[in-house]
Amino acid sequence: MNMRKFQNNVLAWHGSDSIIIRLVTILVGAALIGLAAQVKIPLPWTPVPITGQTFAVLLAGALWGAQDGALMALLYLLLGSIGVPWFAGGALLGATGGYLLGFVPAAYCTGLLCRRFDWARRLPGLVLVMVFANFIIIHGTGMTWLGCVTGIHDISKLAALGTLPFIAGDLVKIAAAAALARGFMSRK
Repeated sequence: MNMRKFQNNVLAWHGSDSIIIRLVTILVGAALIGLAAQVKIPLPWTPVPITGQTFAVLLAGALWGAQDGALMALLYLLLGSIGVPWFAGGALLGATGGYLLGFVPAAYCTGLLCRRFDWARRLPGLVLVMVFANFIIIHGTGMTWLGCVTGIHDISKLAALGTLPFIAGDLVKIAAAAALARGFMSRK
C-alpha cells in the first residue's frame, strides 16, 4: 500500500457516517495514547516521568479533531482507571493525575484550532497550537494538581519539579507530532 493511500485510509472516517467506524477509531486513538505511555523515563528528582503520551494526545487532536481527539484521551483515562495497564495504578490520584486530566482539554483545543483556522494547519501554526496545548493546558493542570498532591505552593519549585525538566523533550515531541500531523493533513 502506498503512503498516500495509507494516509487517506487512516483519516477516512471523517467522511463516513458509520458510528462503528468512529467508535473503533476512538478506541484505536486511545490505544495509541496507551502505547505512547509505555515510553516512560523516570527522573529521580521528580515524581513526574518523561512519557510519550503528550505526543499521541496532540497528534490525536490535530488529526481527528476536537471531539474525537478529546474522546480518545478520555477513553484512555477511563480504561486506565479501570485497570488497563497503560499507566501506573492510582495515577489519576497521584502526582501525575493533573497532567493526565489535562490530556482531554489539550486534545480538544488542538483539534478545535486546527479545524477552525487555516494558519493552525500549517506547520508553524501546528507547532504554536501544540505548544499552547502542551505547556498551558497539560502543564497548567499538571502543576496545579502536583501542588495540591505535594503541598508545594511555590510556583518556582513546582516548575522545577513539573515543567522545566520536560521542556526540551516536549519540544521534540511537539515538533514530531506537528510534522506528522502536517504530513497527513497535506494528503487529505
